[in-house]
Amino acid sequence: MLPLVFGILILLIAVYIGIKILKNIIVGVILIALVLIASFLIFGSLPNLREIPFIGQFLPSISAPQDIILAIKNILYNIEVVDVSRDSQNNLLIAIANTGKLEVSQIRVFVDNQTASIINSPKDPLKSGEITLIQTSWNQSFSEILVQTKQVNATYKK
Repeated sequence: MLPLVFGILILLIAVYIGIKILKNIIVGVILIALVLIASFLIFGSLPNLREIPFIGQFLPSISAPQDIILAIKNILYNIEVVDVSRDSQNNLLIAIANTGKLEVSQIRVFVDNQTASIINSPKDPLKSGEITLIQTSWNQSFSEILVQTKQVNATYKK
């Protein structure tokens, strides 16, 4: 019975400390918002958040509301060309990785602004964290590859 009482007591203390921490975070965010609003009312513009010492370097540079939407989209949907090589028939092989948080689908490949037909069947949809290999029928030299999905694009330049 005594261990149960001590366990509940420790749980209550942990919950109390957690609530205090959450309250401090909320108060901090409200104070920062008030400073930004006051700055806007006094100077007529919002300060550049990137110039804040220590933490400004970790904040994304956002100059317009559209940039906020674009930054969120880049976190949710993002693909990268991992590697480009040739197979034994000199066909172009493209390895892509989904580094975003959501899946991407309908993969298409353009090489030097021309559509390259995909020979194999790459994973579709490509889930977050997965890598797939695309085998195209392109056997000429190239300078740029554009991998396009329904959600996002990735470019590879030689």
